Amino acid sequence: MKKVLGVFLQDLKSISKSKAAILIVIGLCILPSLYAWINIKASWNPYANTGNLPIAVANNDEGVAYNGQEINVGNQIVEELKKNRDIAWIFTDSWQGNYGLNEGKYYALIEIPNDFSRKIVTLTTENPIKPDIVYRVNEKLNAIASKITNAATLELADKVKRNFVAAVTKEVLKTLNPVGGTLQTDKAKILQLRDTVTQASNNIEDIKGFIAKANSNAESLQSYLNSVKNTLPKLNEQINSLQNVAEANKSLILATKQSINTIESNINNDLIQLQTINQQSQTLLSTLKSMSAASSTSDLVSIINQISAPLSSAANLIDADIKSLELLNQSYPNKAFTQLISLLDDLKRLITAEETKVNGLKTLLDNGASRESIASAIDQISALNNQVSDNLSRIFNNFYSVSTNVLNNLANNLTGSMDNSDAILEATRIIIPQLNALANYGIASSELSVKEANDLSNKLSALQNELNDLSVKMQNLNQENLDQIIDLMKMNPGMVSDFLSSPINVKEIDIYNMGIFGVGLTPFYTVLAIWVGGLLLSSLLSVEHTALEDAGNQKLTIMQAHYGKMLLFLAISIIQALIVTLGDKYILGVNPANMPLMMGFAILSAICFTTIIFTLVSIFGNVGKAMVVVIMVFQIAGSGGIYPIQTNPRIFGILQPLWPFTYAIGGFREAIAGPIWSSVIRYSIALLLFICVFLFLAILKKPFHKVTAYMEHKFRESGL
Repeated sequence: MKKVLGVFLQDLKSISKSKAAILIVIGLCILPSLYAWINIKASWNPYANTGNLPIAVANNDEGVAYNGQEINVGNQIVEELKKNRDIAWIFTDSWQGNYGLNEGKYYALIEIPNDFSRKIVTLTTENPIKPDIVYRVNEKLNAIASKITNAATLELADKVKRNFVAAVTKEVLKTLNPVGGTLQTDKAKILQLRDTVTQASNNIEDIKGFIAKANSNAESLQSYLNSVKNTLPKLNEQINSLQNVAEANKSLILATKQSINTIESNINNDLIQLQTINQQSQTLLSTLKSMSAASSTSDLVSIINQISAPLSSAANLIDADIKSLELLNQSYPNKAFTQLISLLDDLKRLITAEETKVNGLKTLLDNGASRESIASAIDQISALNNQVSDNLSRIFNNFYSVSTNVLNNLANNLTGSMDNSDAILEATRIIIPQLNALANYGIASSELSVKEANDLSNKLSALQNELNDLSVKMQNLNQENLDQIIDLMKMNPGMVSDFLSSPINVKEIDIYNMGIFGVGLTPFYTVLAIWVGGLLLSSLLSVEHTALEDAGNQKLTIMQAHYGKMLLFLAISIIQALIVTLGDKYILGVNPANMPLMMGFAILSAICFTTIIFTLVSIFGNVGKAMVVVIMVFQIAGSGGIYPIQTNPRIFGILQPLWPFTYAIGGFREAIAGPIWSSVIRYSIALLLFICVFLFLAILKKPFHKVTAYMEHKFRESGL
């Protein structure tokens, strides 16, 4: 060991005696840092400058007349974009836009077609046509820029959709608000309409009896027609009242149908989400079961937390669906609704039980329970999860085979009842003049009156049947239902339209608060700079100790000279690592969660990389330098430093554990974002293993020494 240190001290003395050597060493200490700092600073926050990216916008929308108003959604989009500073929007025509795109003046072109407004208003009809926005991108200019512009276009399309839905909904509710007030005022008349329909049916039955009796006696018919003639004005007044009330009731029933359709859609979406949560729970439980025997408590608790949170959300979804169904069942009692509510209650009970078991499992882990107890608890949770899965299957079968049909029939019956009532009332109004004419004519001619009376009797029978059908359909119309519909119509248009256009707010939380893009790249470029520093050392400094004796004139072995020379490389490499790491914090402004840990990984990485590089170059000479460069290239692509390794070809994922970059980058990430100590230990052990392996590989230097020296000599003789 003394001879090894002697070689190191001799190298230091040699450096100190030469100003040129000192300048070269100082340059070698600083140069790798510049490589890291320049790359990190260049990538510090690229998305903050997207406002400089030029995107052309060509608006060809011709607009459309809708409900007496001229609508041009294309102009509205342009006005919104003029307020947006996230992208450098350039407003031009289609020809100039396409020409500039092809010439590289713009990164992308957004064209709004001439029929954009015409198609978008069809969304309020029964046969909507989706409008198109034409998006063209010049990928040749920059691949990343095309992704940014594409995201901006998708955001534009989504904003147009939200604004249109909000505007339409707001206008509908503004129209319904006064109707709701009118319904509140006319509620008694609407309820009276239900009773009037039944009374009208009974009156028609009486009229038919009179007509039948009149057919046997013309004189009696004439007398009867005189009495009917006196009652016709009253019937006409009743029909006018029925038509006024029915018109007001039409908007009410349409709103009720929309509410029923909304409930059906919400339950359908919730069931799909519940199934997704259940499948995720099954996957996490399988992972938990496979890891329970060997994994750390923190890893198990992390998975348990991933299971617990969605279960609470699932219980809330079920509660909301049950409340909607109970409200609907109160207004329109049906066995299908009752059965579905019961199934959802059972599912909620199972999910609550599963959540309780999951929390209990976490308590067991916190209390240090045995692995057998943990495994048993996991089995119990899995059994409950299977029951949840079975219940979900039954609910899906019930909903799609029974409940959906009931909801659709209920909504369709409401609309059908209004159409029938309109037809009935209109038919009745047509009959009244005929009744009056018949009465006048019957007085003059009893024989002709009998024939007309027969025709009238048939028409009255048809009218009576229709009134009976209408009466049956209006049986569910009561004061409670009307109050609910009135409340729906009186809802705030602004709040409801805002909710319907964007029912979900996404709250993004960065669990490690790294924030700036450049901070995320700091581990990769710092580690790469340390490796580049070692590569520069091997290129500019000799890896061989030319003197065969130390300062005490004692003969040195090849291994003593090897390790002694390595100490100089290690010292300079550690200085390089410390400079680049301190510069990350104090020059670039990277604020690691654990600065001592970051410094420690910088030193450990420097030792590891220098050991690898020095060993390969020392054993194989110039071939070793080539090997170091090849290893660096593979590590840049296959260590997951910039892109997730899963996005690379599969071979890179297989080779990833073989590269020291993988563990060095992982260590820097733990230090910057906040350490998970189990990961820190694993990365440190991996780097130490690399050090040990390459220190041991130094024994190959002796058998390769002569071959390497011979190859180097021949290379110098070549004059290259």
